[in-house]
Amino acid sequence: MPKCLYCSVCEPDLDPNGSLSEYCSDECRINALNTGFTKPCIQCNEYPRLKSSQYCGWVRCRNSAKCIKCKKNFVTMLNSLWCSKQCRDITQNWKSMVKTNELCLKCTQETTYFGKYFCGEDCEEWVNENGPCIFKLSKQGNKFKDISNQFMSSWKHENKVMPEIHTIYKIFPEKQIISRYNNYRDTIESLRRLDGKPFPKGDGRVMTKGNEQRRFHGTRMKCLLGIQTDMLCSDVNCAVCRIITEGYKLIYAKTSRFKYQKFGDGIYFSSTSSKSDDFNKKSMKYYNGVNYKVMFLNKVVVGRAFELTQEKRTLTGPPINYDSVVGEPSALLYYDELVVYDESACIPQYLVVYELPKLPNRRQ
Repeated sequence: MPKCLYCSVCEPDLDPNGSLSEYCSDECRINALNTGFTKPCIQCNEYPRLKSSQYCGWVRCRNSAKCIKCKKNFVTMLNSLWCSKQCRDITQNWKSMVKTNELCLKCTQETTYFGKYFCGEDCEEWVNENGPCIFKLSKQGNKFKDISNQFMSSWKHENKVMPEIHTIYKIFPEKQIISRYNNYRDTIESLRRLDGKPFPKGDGRVMTKGNEQRRFHGTRMKCLLGIQTDMLCSDVNCAVCRIITEGYKLIYAKTSRFKYQKFGDGIYFSSTSSKSDDFNKKSMKYYNGVNYKVMFLNKVVVGRAFELTQEKRTLTGPPINYDSVVGEPSALLYYDELVVYDESACIPQYLVVYELPKLPNRRQ
């Protein structure tokens, strides 16, 4: 049995709603308030707040609902639907029922559910029917911090100054491209049965469906997307906008066009952001005294990867019984590369716009 939060001697009594209290008596409750041990209930301003709540245990103050799982105990946690973490965790798909403090990307009025970008079906359906489209992530949001962390932590070139992220867009491609990607991932998963298996190198992680991973890709940009405008351009030579609208295309991935491709005619990615930065030089834009570049963060179905440490420029696909090629760091290659040979195996997810140090004596 737990002890009173204040005196740590006596066992707690019951709150008026019938659930176990956090204090043994009104005397300890008053002492807890008078000594600044805790804050008062925002409703009655008379009794101390419960942990993880702004209210005391009185039903009249908090209008407590019963747990949606056990349907017996009262909810005592602020903005929760459950009486305890145990009841929450055994509720199927509980994350889809939890509201966050992040605003819907579409309407920017209502908050989203855990792991979601939208407040409800209407906004999500609108985006699904009107893709491709992009939405700017809030710099205070968890997803912005997550992408920023991956970008910064994988910037490994010692001869390159760490850039500053200007903004990040979430990309929603056309639903046909999303469907194509999902079908490919499911096909690879059915073939390989990778979901839940440990990674071959034994780093403690486990693989997801199809061995899906997030990888960077740098390419050229003609317009000022993410710098001056949020609108996609129609220039056929703007690879950034074409990838967002049409997906990745193998027709543009020939070794005859790009001499640096060491593993044949495929679509190249890397887990090292500073490596992908080598391949987006033609995305650099000078605007209002600042140098900007852009880079994609993508979902890629790796499946069963064939590892190479020597170049093999004649490849047009992975070896038999493999789904992709991984270039491992070696004397040939300083940083990793991941190559897929099927357009369905990759899909853009985020566009990272970042600022580089000013070039000296550069005129606008």
